[in-house]
Amino acid sequence: MMEYRIGRSRKQQEEQAVKEATEGLVNPKLILFFSEADNFTKYTVDMKNLFPDSLIIGSTTFVGLCKEGAYKDTLIVLGIEEGIECYGDVLEEVDRYPLKYIDRIENCVKQFKNTQNTICFEVSSALISSEELILSTFSSVLVDKGIPLFGGSAGDRGNAEKTMISFNGKVMEKACAFVILKNLGGGIKLYRENIYRPTKWHFTATKVDIRNRIVYEYNDQPAAQVMAKALNTDIKNLPSYLDSYPLGRLIGNEMYITANQGITDHNGMAYHARVYNNSHMVLLEPDDYKEVLRRTREQVKRDIPNPSLTIMIHCLARSILFEKDGYLNDFAKEMGNTLGNYIGFAGYGEQLNQQHFNQTMVLAVFE
Repeated sequence: MMEYRIGRSRKQQEEQAVKEATEGLVNPKLILFFSEADNFTKYTVDMKNLFPDSLIIGSTTFVGLCKEGAYKDTLIVLGIEEGIECYGDVLEEVDRYPLKYIDRIENCVKQFKNTQNTICFEVSSALISSEELILSTFSSVLVDKGIPLFGGSAGDRGNAEKTMISFNGKVMEKACAFVILKNLGGGIKLYRENIYRPTKWHFTATKVDIRNRIVYEYNDQPAAQVMAKALNTDIKNLPSYLDSYPLGRLIGNEMYITANQGITDHNGMAYHARVYNNSHMVLLEPDDYKEVLRRTREQVKRDIPNPSLTIMIHCLARSILFEKDGYLNDFAKEMGNTLGNYIGFAGYGEQLNQQHFNQTMVLAVFE
């Protein structure tokens, strides 16, 4: 049986906020916490001082989510005391050479007698285009062991200023903190939801800068021109469409959302996830997101009628959209009606197994 507590606090004094948000925790094996950037460093230090023997991972976020609602400028904490086995560490230099730290992943995996019902959760620094390098490093170890991965890039207030993560009392800006955890009471099921649908416009990336996430040409034509034509506009007015019309990267029968970042020199298009040469892309348009969410909740309810716990990664862009529509708080509560107790954060990207993508919700639901 999983024993845990989810708490939160808006107290201005950081030490008091940590005590309020962790009230009732005695000796947690694992703590996950999310907050705004302003107080994040102090939360990190105070949390480790209060629970020196716990494995503690934190991330900055646009908003904290739980069954009671959506909370900004709030410390939100999950502490798990029983029902899991877990080991964690951190990858450093993720913008250049995370592979140098692959032994830290291997050492965590070796601690388990078996990896049944085991999953890897990670949070990474955002805005440095490091996610694909990080996933490649994890895949080198986890794929052979059959351990799924899910996680997200850190968030901020939505102004792309600064994101941070922390591991066991230390704040980091170019790193990835991770925990490999085993559910001792059952399985763990992963869900990926997008609220966009394909249009008739399909493209092939024919000239790309993979590392900098730029596509210069689709179908051998300037990428921005191709996009503008598909949206029945011109390049001057194209930026006003970019938030609502992302692209989908097609891999077999799967589609992963790639968010637009902007127009570059020479009418290229910059993105928030990598597009590879010869990638097959489809222009997306908004779907009825409340209907999509209803179907997701129904699917989870059929699969796992009474979840023990859920961890949610909810894209910052989705959170901003829901907030603009006055729906963000209701969304959080409605998800709670299906998931029960859950904790979520919103950042600049989502990861599932070997893929990094955007504008998506990822759920890890524990039986």
